[in-house]
Amino acid sequence: MAFFLGIDGGGTKTRCIIGEEESELGVGTSSSSKVQRVGEACARTALAGAVNEACVQAGISPRQIARSCAGITGAARPEIAGVMRDLMTSIVGGQVEIVGDIEVAFEDAFGSGAGVMLIAGTGSIAYGRNENGDTARAGGWGYPFSDEGSGQWIGAEAVREALRALDRGQSSELLSGLMEKLGATNFEDFIVRLNANPSVDFASLFPTVLAASDRDDSSAFEILRRAGQELCGMAGTVIERRFRDQSVSVAVHGGVFASSAIVRKCFSLELKSRYPKAALLDREVDPARGALTRARREFKAVGA
Repeated sequence: MAFFLGIDGGGTKTRCIIGEEESELGVGTSSSSKVQRVGEACARTALAGAVNEACVQAGISPRQIARSCAGITGAARPEIAGVMRDLMTSIVGGQVEIVGDIEVAFEDAFGSGAGVMLIAGTGSIAYGRNENGDTARAGGWGYPFSDEGSGQWIGAEAVREALRALDRGQSSELLSGLMEKLGATNFEDFIVRLNANPSVDFASLFPTVLAASDRDDSSAFEILRRAGQELCGMAGTVIERRFRDQSVSVAVHGGVFASSAIVRKCFSLELKSRYPKAALLDREVDPARGALTRARREFKAVGA
């Protein structure tokens, strides 16, 4: 009997699923395993924690796993993939494959078919593949140069808007919420924290923006609306490159979409308006499940 492991390693959390050829046996979760963000030691701890939790549920040892597929944020870079492969091989047995997190999300959404996958969590990225097998991606290059509409982008835009309001002599509940979130005792302390090295984790401010929008803060609402538009633009880049004048299914995933009805609605409306032949896939995407599917398939492909 062969056991397989699928991992979704993102900027906020790590989730994995262990299964046999047909069934799922255990699930594990832990903190971020994004090595660029937390370092190798913490990334290994997060991976090991999630894997061990799933193994306990499955009643097996990590060394009994025949093949693992890990979808990791930033794994398109060979140096990141290499580090994560070394970390994984120190935890589990068998074959280990490291791919980008967008690839395992796409696997769960579309399998071997065509479509566009958009992830918006700590960062953001779009990826598509058409019926001819031609692929394209947009975004995912890292904040502040890319990743529009992501949690990092939303947090940073909230800071910018709050500071602009202050410059205009306007009071801002959003500014007060951001100061409280960063633990600033006063405005001067807030500015010091914003300019600290290492820099602020702007994605951590996303919940503050959500809370402000729930209180009908117009600035927070506008930021979330623009996030939906930015994400549509990212998906649109892929659509225009690989699906021009064609019908295409679009799937979304990530904490920004899961947490904000405003982002979801604005994205959906913008997509429908700009790309009438695009249809939003109405089902939950599970990247860890996609990674598990890929581990099973590739194990069979190599004839192991």
